[in-house]
Amino acid sequence: MSQDRYKHITQKEVADKANVSLSAVSRTFTDGASVSKKTRDKIKAAANELGYKPNMLAQSLMTNRTRLIGIISSNFENPFFIEVLDLITKELKSRNFLSLIENLTTESKPEIVLDTLLQYRVDGVLFLSSVLPTIFAEVCTKAKLPAAIMFGRTNLSGSISVVTADNYNGGKMGVELLIARGYKQIAFLGGPINATTTIDRKQSTITTLKENGLELVAIEHCDTYSYDSGRIKSRELLTNNPEIEAVFCGDDILAIATLDSAREMGKRCPEDLGVLGFNDMSMASWGAYNLSTVQQPIEEMVFAAVDLIIDRIEQPGLPTEQRLLPCKVIERGTLKQ
Repeated sequence: MSQDRYKHITQKEVADKANVSLSAVSRTFTDGASVSKKTRDKIKAAANELGYKPNMLAQSLMTNRTRLIGIISSNFENPFFIEVLDLITKELKSRNFLSLIENLTTESKPEIVLDTLLQYRVDGVLFLSSVLPTIFAEVCTKAKLPAAIMFGRTNLSGSISVVTADNYNGGKMGVELLIARGYKQIAFLGGPINATTTIDRKQSTITTLKENGLELVAIEHCDTYSYDSGRIKSRELLTNNPEIEAVFCGDDILAIATLDSAREMGKRCPEDLGVLGFNDMSMASWGAYNLSTVQQPIEEMVFAAVDLIIDRIEQPGLPTEQRLLPCKVIERGTLKQ
């Protein structure tokens, strides 16, 4: 293999090839810099011929901007968050930003995770979590780093922007659908007990049932929004409460786990048991599940979160914002008609 294969072409080599000044090459590859079209075309042609690629690290030193957005999530066990990440990275790429992803595991120290992103001089941070360690908001505020959280509460913190679905009204819509389908013995299967998404959806379920003269038959919480945790807790829920007619799950992956548990126990859905999810991830529409669910407006949430961060990178004086977006019911085949 030739040792020249990975040789980095310099701007000076491009300048010599195009017979222009080094500063003209620099301006050509700097956003917003002034250079004539004739000179720019000549430089671009020389760069293409030589195989020159701009040095983004060098440019970041000059502009004090890396065009890197740090993304922190703790939900990689849940396929829904992979879908969210796919949308975010594509949207950032379309805006000429790159993603630097950190996995906040149970073994991770939040301050170390955030410090890693700061060492890479990210221009902003997006948190994908319904549980935000206090230190994240504190550090971002101190560093004057534009930050936003998706799936948190709108009253979470005034120091970072918040984009979330209306989990409370989403829960209400779900319960009203269950009641309209004739279910009275309803249980709730939620995620972590301290997750704001679980708290809001569960409280809305309890309140809406009470307004209709009903109450929950049972409540279970999973340690994580994951299939394995959902399988364990849904089986416990159905075994210990045989009177259950329907389960409102605070997440689609928990609902899918519940469907699998019910089938193993010989229960037919929706004939013997109704199951309702929350999110409307891609798997929910798969023929094996055909899950009825409450849909979060994920694309709109992603676009809003990216807008909020980039706007504050470009206009540092902008105040933080909180955006609450509406949910809607998606009816498929896991509830009786």
